[in-house]
Amino acid sequence: MTIKAVWNGNENENICAFTFDDGPSRLPIEAWLDVLDEEGAVGTFFFTGEWMDRHPDRARLIISRGHVLAPHTYHHRRMAQVPKPVFLEQLKMTELAFQDATGLPCPTFMRFPYCSFREENLDWLAERNYIDIEGIDSGDWAGVPAENIFAKVEPKLEKGAIVVMHSNDIAIGSPEGLRSLIRLAKQKGLEGVGVPAILESIGVKANYRSWNISIEVPAELDHPTEHWSYLESGEQLAELADQTLEWSLTQYEQHANNREEWLAYLQQPLQAHGATEDRELFGLRSFQETHWSYVRMGVRGDTLVLLDYAAKEAQADTLVYIFRWAAETAARLGLKRIEARRDLRRAAEMCRQLGWPAEIVEDEAAE
Repeated sequence: MTIKAVWNGNENENICAFTFDDGPSRLPIEAWLDVLDEEGAVGTFFFTGEWMDRHPDRARLIISRGHVLAPHTYHHRRMAQVPKPVFLEQLKMTELAFQDATGLPCPTFMRFPYCSFREENLDWLAERNYIDIEGIDSGDWAGVPAENIFAKVEPKLEKGAIVVMHSNDIAIGSPEGLRSLIRLAKQKGLEGVGVPAILESIGVKANYRSWNISIEVPAELDHPTEHWSYLESGEQLAELADQTLEWSLTQYEQHANNREEWLAYLQQPLQAHGATEDRELFGLRSFQETHWSYVRMGVRGDTLVLLDYAAKEAQADTLVYIFRWAAETAARLGLKRIEARRDLRRAAEMCRQLGWPAEIVEDEAAE
């Protein structure tokens, strides 16, 4: 039997989950993260794709501090009121926002805003391999004080409980209410875990979905590539490691804690999406004695797979420079397509402006 919605975990295990909806704009997300960290609990944040697009750094912060980020639709619509095409579009938009913000595949468990859904909506979720996560309403959405939140949840905080709270600009009592509830959970011998652990407790695996942009290699480039070359030496790679430490890269956040670990990441050949990095294709864009971009690539069949790439500047046109170099490399190797997984929507727009046929498509299997 397919599980479409989950309201609690295993009632025989000493676990519970504290979850938070929406995403704050004016209040700092640290107000919730600090309480979770200080009290030793893992939180799950069901935030909108719109919030992830506005605050990608905060999205990454949630994950880097050991918590879980998951979808809450893109526009916070009452999903019981939207037609199926809009419903499915909301899921995809949020997945792309998640991947663009974090560089990671998006979880396929979510929560409906306002708990607004029909049975038919659960069927639509199941078609996309999603599970709806509900739970105990804390009432914090009304902006009530911490003691009110505690009083409403306290009688129901038992084994397997999922507590629905909010992390937004209205739920001002939520952080301190959370602190009291975590302390109560610990008194009852309950560990605050993320939703993936709740699902695991009932025999359900948390799944994830990723997307890529598939680009047709152009017959000829609109402009020649400039300032690009292939990596030549370990000394050059060490220089790149030192300079990219100042680029505030998502890759660094995910793979390293210091310069030595970051250099080791750059040295280790990447393997992903059916491709192994060809170290002879490690490209650098450098001028004025400074590195400005890098790209790491491998080949799978007739496709050049961009396994990792980054630029010193944040502007979208840096993707144009990277893709032109990739296209030149692909043409030299006799390949037909380029595949990439970072900055998908900006990449699609740059390809449109270049006149390159490109399409954002779902990966066959997220890694």
